[in-house]
Amino acid sequence: MFGFVHSVQLVVALLVVLVALVALANRLNISYPIVLVLGGLILAIPPRMPEIRLEPDIVFLVFLPPLLFSDALNSSWRDFRENWRPIFLLSVGLVLATTVSVLLVAHLLLHMAWGPAFVLGAVLGPTDTVAVSAILERFPIPHRLNAILRGESLVNDASALVLFEGAIHTTQLKTYVWGSISSQFFLAVAGGITIGWVIGWLAVQLRRHTADPLLANTISLLAAFAAYQPAAALHVSGVLAVVTTGLYLGWNDPRISTPRTRLQAAGSWEMLTFLLNGLLFILIGLQLRTVGGPLWSQNPWFLIGGGIAISATIIWARIAWIFGSTYWPRFSRSHARPSDRRLVKRQAILLSWVGIRGGISLAAALAIPPALGDGSPFPQRAEVIVFTFAVILVTLVAQGLTLPHLLRRLQFADQPATGSEEIKARLAMAATAIEYLESVEKLDEGQSKAVAHLRDLYSQTVQVPGTEAADSQDHSQTGYLAKVVSLELTIVRQQRDRLIELRDKGEISDEILRRLQSTLDLKESQLDQSRSFWET
Repeated sequence: MFGFVHSVQLVVALLVVLVALVALANRLNISYPIVLVLGGLILAIPPRMPEIRLEPDIVFLVFLPPLLFSDALNSSWRDFRENWRPIFLLSVGLVLATTVSVLLVAHLLLHMAWGPAFVLGAVLGPTDTVAVSAILERFPIPHRLNAILRGESLVNDASALVLFEGAIHTTQLKTYVWGSISSQFFLAVAGGITIGWVIGWLAVQLRRHTADPLLANTISLLAAFAAYQPAAALHVSGVLAVVTTGLYLGWNDPRISTPRTRLQAAGSWEMLTFLLNGLLFILIGLQLRTVGGPLWSQNPWFLIGGGIAISATIIWARIAWIFGSTYWPRFSRSHARPSDRRLVKRQAILLSWVGIRGGISLAAALAIPPALGDGSPFPQRAEVIVFTFAVILVTLVAQGLTLPHLLRRLQFADQPATGSEEIKARLAMAATAIEYLESVEKLDEGQSKAVAHLRDLYSQTVQVPGTEAADSQDHSQTGYLAKVVSLELTIVRQQRDRLIELRDKGEISDEILRRLQSTLDLKESQLDQSRSFWET
């Protein structure tokens, strides 16, 4: 009982630290994962600070499933399918290239044995999508580039963890059977996708018969764990199982969810992922004394030099792979227009600089068994953990702090394709409304006035010039609609102030205030999105 109370107090204390550090990050205009890791690192330095261990099972069974599931749920299967080649090259090809590069540097330069060097390479294979997303979300980047980064982050964890298991097995047996590792890789991929599809299908069937938003969203959350647990138990890719379930459920969600369920899910998932990400980054920083203390007293210069060497290998391996695959003669766009070639170059530069490592790598390093099958200690386990932490720290700070500056230099503009699709969708919705209104039977004068009012409202939207004629036509209609939305926003806010005033005077109850305020909040959210669209 005392241990449970102590754990609850620890979680509450970490949440307080999380709030303070994120507020500091916002004040400094720095991506919050960087501040959280550095804050956790500083907290770990005082000698009286209690030792907090980040158990790998906690990361793989508690943190990983909901974070991956949330990312997959908000991803696009169409984008994934259309960009499969670059996603495959990054999530499988680059992971293999990174593993081999680190293996060679660790063995030849740092004199690590082949087995531990292989384990280190596999541990450092996957990038950290959370840190990258937290930085990139503040800048406009091309839709296709965003889809590639998201797809890479969803798949490279799976390929790296399969390699990691193969590396552990190889080190324990002290033999290299590449055919066995290859067959294990394909089996893990096929098994993970199959289990994920089955769990996704079951979740969709349950959601179809569930009208309660709380119950429906609980089913979605449980689907993430339901996909990961059996896959992990069968030694296939739990990551791909979760990703497949999330993609399947996300594709079917518009058909099976009620509006209230979707509104509730958006806020719930955003809050959950923020808390899990924040706690994970703080815990990464807090591991410094635990993982580095014993070795630091023995040979600090070896750790510093090795950490820099492995970090440089990770960074340069990604740069070489990105530019090599982009400009390889078979795939290069030598006949493309100069403007297209410049865009490809800017995209390659950004892709090559987002190889930040994070919680998955550290969890994998901590999951290395302390002993081999014969009872002897796992060789150089401590060095693998320390070098992993060093790479996380170097990439997160060095690349994370320079990414905003790089994005400003690259100057990506909003892509016209996405805007064109949104205009097409909005015009289609307005045309559907007008078509329905024309079919409505006018039973009385009141209904006739209502139909006429709504027809005029939707007709204004249909009259907005499309993207093909936008350069040659006057934008007065678009500006007019932006002004209408702006006025409506002001009205909504004044209505909310009036409701609060009535509640304060005792003329309406808190229940009435909350109910009407909820309606105004939904309308304001919709108007905010409309205003940003028409102004753009």
